[in-house]
Order: sequence, then C-alpha cells, then structure tokens
Amino acid sequence: MDKTTHDTGWVYIYVNNPGKDESFAGFDDQELGIRFIPAFHDKESALMCSAHFMERHAVFEAQAIHQDDLNRYAADQRFLIFMLDKTGAILEKISPFSAAGDA
Repeated sequence: MDKTTHDTGWVYIYVNNPGKDESFAGFDDQELGIRFIPAFHDKESALMCSAHFMERHAVFEAQAIHQDDLNRYAADQRFLIFMLDKTGAILEKISPFSAAGDA
C-alpha cells in the first residue's frame, strides 16, 4: 500500500525492527508531558519526515496500519496519535483513550 490512505482508513506509522521483534515507534515528550505516535496519510510523507523522529542508524519502516487498529493500540498504551504532514506539522491530534471512555 504505497498510495495515499486519506480516504480509506489506512495510515502510515514507523515500525521499529520490521520483521523481527517489531514495535510501533511512539515518543515521549517529557517537557510537554505527552506520549504520541506520529502517523501520516501517505508513505512518502512518513519517509520525508522520518529524520525528525528516527535515529540516524535505526532500523525501521513506514508501514500501513488501519486507523481502527492504531486507535486500539494507542488507547491501550495511553498514546495520543498525531496526524502529521510531510514537514512534521500537526494536522490533527487524536486522543483514542478519551473516545474509549478510559480517560
């Protein structure tokens, strides 16, 4: 899935160690007191923005995930989801645990 995902419910996130012990890349901004997962509407934007988030020698991929699955994971792990554009600007802040009634 390398096409835009905006209208299909699919988004792109960073996956650490793809294929072996993989995990979603989430970040903790201690200064602001927030935990978030960056997500993108298309793979190209995720790759263009990867230098803002991923360590230089990190092994990762931009992978598609359905928004519903990402919301469940983020709610369980108490992460916000930030939908970003190719420059890293926040397009939308999603708080899945509030919607799940766990807040």
